Amino acid sequence: MATKPHVSVTVRRDEPLERALKRFKRMCERVGIRKLVRERERYEKPSDQKRRELRKQVRNRRRAERKATERKSKKRGGRGRGDGDGADFIPEAVSAGAV
Repeated sequence: MATKPHVSVTVRRDEPLERALKRFKRMCERVGIRKLVRERERYEKPSDQKRRELRKQVRNRRRAERKATERKSKKRGGRGRGDGDGADFIPEAVSAGAV
């Protein structure tokens, strides 16, 4: 954010102050003021900032890959465990040798 966010709320006629305050808080949240304040509470070295951003990129990439595989498995009609014909199912009694 290169510019300072501008948030203003006018209290409407016959509007409770609590409701106007709630609107103000919602607008601040939408603009990102709380996030900006949290980021600037302490100094962050440029190397730490780069490291944090790289971790964020890796996390987002992994999340996107996981979502893509979930979408593919939903299209196939399962959770990615075999082809659904039941051929890979082995009953416990047979696998334990109790036959």
